[in-house]
Amino acid sequence: MSAHATLTAIEQEARAFCRLRFTDAASYLEAKDAHCKRVDRLVRELRRQIGMPEMLSLGTGRRSFGGRSFSVELRMPRARKAG
Repeated sequence: MSAHATLTAIEQEARAFCRLRFTDAASYLEAKDAHCKRVDRLVRELRRQIGMPEMLSLGTGRRSFGGRSFSVELRMPRARKAG
């Protein structure tokens, strides 16, 4: 499954859960638990596909991975000069 297919599966899962209607709290909780497990699995798969180690986040700051330390910094696009 490609990263695009995984994202599509996550979107479909979210839409399917939004369309569900529940008759009682127990059925809602069971459906919510199953939904969350499926989304978590798909997100882990997507992280693997795009090459981001699971223990790292996309946040900025100092990180270490595999004995190496590095800094994650926010890069702003360069402003274009009018010309």
